[in-house]
Amino acid sequence: MSRRAPRTCGAVAAGLLVLLLALGGYVRATGGWLPRLDEPVMTAGQARDRIDGALHGSLDGVAPTVPYLDDWYDVARGDDHWDGEASRYSLVGRSWRVRVRLAPGRRDEFLAAVTASWQQRGYRAGPALDPAGKPYDGSQDHVTRSATTPDGVFVTVTLDGRRQDPTAGQDGPAPFVTVVVAATVADAEYGGASVYGKPPPLPADLPRRADGGPDRTPGVDDPYWSH
Repeated sequence: MSRRAPRTCGAVAAGLLVLLLALGGYVRATGGWLPRLDEPVMTAGQARDRIDGALHGSLDGVAPTVPYLDDWYDVARGDDHWDGEASRYSLVGRSWRVRVRLAPGRRDEFLAAVTASWQQRGYRAGPALDPAGKPYDGSQDHVTRSATTPDGVFVTVTLDGRRQDPTAGQDGPAPFVTVVVAATVADAEYGGASVYGKPPPLPADLPRRADGGPDRTPGVDDPYWSH
């Protein structure tokens, strides 16, 4: 028994070496085995299309219609696995900024229009809240409401009537309300520009800041929503 043990151990060690070499070749050929254990809840293409649908489902029900700036898709890939292999997961978001200078007196009406559009499409809407998490009662200058679409997209609408530059020495509410609609999905399969494409060009009439960059401050006067 004792004479056989070294030869048996040597055979086992040789077998393990062969197995490790084969596994190493497999890892190099396939890009690693840990990413194969990732289970994204949707493909990158589905994330793209569902986010687009959620944004349209938010603003398409607003009448009169409003123009918006498209901030395009923001894709954040998940952290690498412990062995350095890239994750297959990603967090994908996209937002639309309404270009209309919404009158404070129209804020509740606009919020109600978005909420009605969600409900018509079967979104599960949550309560409207202020930045402190308190229920919105119409007196706050800032309100956010969120919903979840039937296909798993988390969407929010934020109406912010606070002054955008508090360092300017002006207190109190702003003369108009800024509206942003955003949609996000988590644990989607990672995809790059081949899936999401390139951002659309900015509108030709979009004002420019002093440094030449686009001025995203709402500047469109709408006959209905701005008055």
